Amino acid sequence: MDQVHLTGVFPRPEQLIEVSRRFDRGLVNETELNEHQNRSAQELIRLQVENHFDLVVDGQLTWQDLFRPFAKLSTGIEPGTLTRWFDNNTFYRTPIVKGKVRRSTVPVDEFFQHNLLPNDHRKAILPGPFTFAKLSQNESNISFPDLVDDLAHLLADVANELSRKGYGFIQFNEPSLNTANQDELKLAKDAFETLKNGSSSMIQTYFGNIHDIITDLLDFPVDSIGIDFYANDLNDLTQHKFNRGLSCGCVDGRNSLLESPQQIIDLITKVRTSIEPGGLYVGPNCDLEFLPYVVAEKKVRLLGEVRRQLNGQ
Repeated sequence: MDQVHLTGVFPRPEQLIEVSRRFDRGLVNETELNEHQNRSAQELIRLQVENHFDLVVDGQLTWQDLFRPFAKLSTGIEPGTLTRWFDNNTFYRTPIVKGKVRRSTVPVDEFFQHNLLPNDHRKAILPGPFTFAKLSQNESNISFPDLVDDLAHLLADVANELSRKGYGFIQFNEPSLNTANQDELKLAKDAFETLKNGSSSMIQTYFGNIHDIITDLLDFPVDSIGIDFYANDLNDLTQHKFNRGLSCGCVDGRNSLLESPQQIIDLITKVRTSIEPGGLYVGPNCDLEFLPYVVAEKKVRLLGEVRRQLNGQ
């Protein structure tokens, strides 16, 4: 059975954005902000459940960017200046590495709303250790290979905590792998050895063509690989044997135009017959946070309809 899921941060609804702005101006207290955040997460979770998603996320609606929570979840990292997130009109604060990176005592509950997620379908999304290191500003005396290793151990600690809280699937976002050289790919592969645990794992690539790294990527110790099919041609992948799962990024998270169910089903059919992956996941090619909330909502319903048709329901 083909499985449907989201692959990144979901846009915040307008009401939550307004409450967050009022909180920043001191017009709303933290309790009221938390209530709105929980309500928004519950609505997104309900939307996924109603559309029979196989893996359910909380949308990371409390995260300012992919790295910011780790300034609290770790020691040795501080948030830096605002930096453009690849070629998108969104920004992240560059993580500044000040010293040895270790897991802090801040509980994961502060950033993961597992209490709202259904028990058997919990999925968490974390930065991959290579992208985390590559996009950080290293002001310590730690070498780049050691930083990748330190971040891998930090993320492994977080992933293990999430696994104990019922997350059966953990995705690691690695957009910087697209341009990695052979030495860097070896570093990244070793880092994923550190990340292995009892949960299913996925590397999610996006924002670039992976033609030059796919052979190496297929040797990584993960259960599935996510591919952005708006940046990659299926014909470039057919020569490779996918001995693991494939997440087909076939809903465009950076375009407000709504795909048709048949358009996605046709691509999935071609992927299934030409690549024959060990398992097939269907979702967006990247975060949906680049879209207006109402458009992202429609794309969730679109994925639900695709799932229904693919699985003959």
